[in-house]
Amino acid sequence: LALDISPPRFCASSSARPAEERGGNSRARAGAARQRLDGGDAPPWLCAGAAAALSAVATTLRRRRAVGAGDERGDVQLERHAHPDHREPLLAGDNEGVGGVGGLGVPGAAEDPALGSGLSPNGLALNATGMLSMAQLDKVIDVDTKAQTITVQAGARVSVILEELQKHGLTLANFSSVTEQQIGGWTQTGAHGTGARIPTVDEMIVRMKLVSPGRGTLELGPSGPNADLFRFARVGLGALGVVSEVTLTCIPRYALHERTYVTNPKDLRENHARLLQTYRHVRYMWIPYTDTVVVVVSDVPKEGAVAKPALPEEQRVEPLRALLRELDPECGSLDGDNFAQLREKLLRMDTLNPEHVARVNRAEAEFWSRSAGERIADSTEILGFECGGSQWVLENCFPCGTIEKPSLADIDYLEELKRVIESEGIAAASPIEQRWTSRSTSPMSPAYSENSGDIFSWVGVIMYITPEEQAPEIKDKFREYAMKHADLTFKYGGVFHWAKVDLDFHKGARRLSELRRQLQRRFDLVAFQEHRQQVDPNNIFGNRLTNTALRL
Repeated sequence: LALDISPPRFCASSSARPAEERGGNSRARAGAARQRLDGGDAPPWLCAGAAAALSAVATTLRRRRAVGAGDERGDVQLERHAHPDHREPLLAGDNEGVGGVGGLGVPGAAEDPALGSGLSPNGLALNATGMLSMAQLDKVIDVDTKAQTITVQAGARVSVILEELQKHGLTLANFSSVTEQQIGGWTQTGAHGTGARIPTVDEMIVRMKLVSPGRGTLELGPSGPNADLFRFARVGLGALGVVSEVTLTCIPRYALHERTYVTNPKDLRENHARLLQTYRHVRYMWIPYTDTVVVVVSDVPKEGAVAKPALPEEQRVEPLRALLRELDPECGSLDGDNFAQLREKLLRMDTLNPEHVARVNRAEAEFWSRSAGERIADSTEILGFECGGSQWVLENCFPCGTIEKPSLADIDYLEELKRVIESEGIAAASPIEQRWTSRSTSPMSPAYSENSGDIFSWVGVIMYITPEEQAPEIKDKFREYAMKHADLTFKYGGVFHWAKVDLDFHKGARRLSELRRQLQRRFDLVAFQEHRQQVDPNNIFGNRLTNTALRL
């Protein structure tokens, strides 16, 4: 099994891992991980989804760190797994004795959802009875420079697609801060970048192949008898069949002029609409227990533009160094430690103490104040960024007006969330990240709307898992934090990123009912289940999360 287990933003800081684990191909990384697992030492950046997928190699894996799924089972016993390297085994079966998808459409067949890179913190595809890895279905099939499209197999990683497109002077219109996702999982969960005029990534799909138990292989597009299924299947959560191939629209490769500065909520409220309307990409980072909001905006550079660089990092990180030396005079040399490493050292001293976290946040606010500056680079370099540290994360999506007239619900949400954090003493480390997209026409996208001008805000809350010895306690505290985030999400008419919704934050009959009601209000689950019944009548691609949350 050639499984890509590159670390996602919520699993670890890439800068904290050895170079040999950051680079190399997926087979090499999977091999290195297997060696560690065989020795009983699971790598700290291994998340639950990747751990479960690796058990398709090891058969049984002790999940040493449940960084994601709410399922509390200590062992994952995989009874079935498949890892085809081309599409035919999906139909006919493979050399591991696992029947193909075409043979699964019979009563009593085991559930076998398709697994991507294992990057979703909720383990959306996690299933103990079996999973289908797409890691070897990773070929770039065609780049059509005239039509500006690229056709790839569903296991191809976003980073590989971007590299291939660059050879042809093309790129993707938008992408997430992490690019190690497989294209199938990335689009099936309706992932996003940022930009109020740019939709979620599923909107880039113009054609797709879906291998289903109920109807066999379907080639789907925006017209024809399967047009409605195409709209649902673009964000199908892996529940409608196996996406084996997609064709994406591309755009000419472009550079970005990025500007970073700090402001406060009052001034931001006054300038917010202008920022969304002016810049191609907009991202905010709110720092709890401070009045600091970090603004990162970017647009295509004007001819002759020259960037005004920020201070050298040595000067920018001094507030964190000073605080670390004050709290731990015996901390030793800090030379060479970057921002993320210094913040982690500070947080691990007392990670669940709100007063300590507030001091760290204030030092971080000063770091960002010193980080004001600009840079001009290729969009692939600008749009990806270091998230730093092993962390829990829950991200929502909610409407916030139109691009012509933003409602400011997005600013209201963050101000209310900060008040909850500070009044209840939640140890909320920085940042609370906020991004935007335009609407999607995929009915199961969190950003779905029939109004072409609608915009949506995406807000992610985090809690760093440091020190790891406190992981269980941190998990419990994050659950409390996430429940507050969930309550506000419903208040503002929102739902959750499909790769991050977690039943663990909706325990109890009342909270689970609230989740189901909100999903039923937001999505046409009746139509989705009708399509699901046709293409997967025996629920081969269901799992605990989809079967529970989407039940009518």
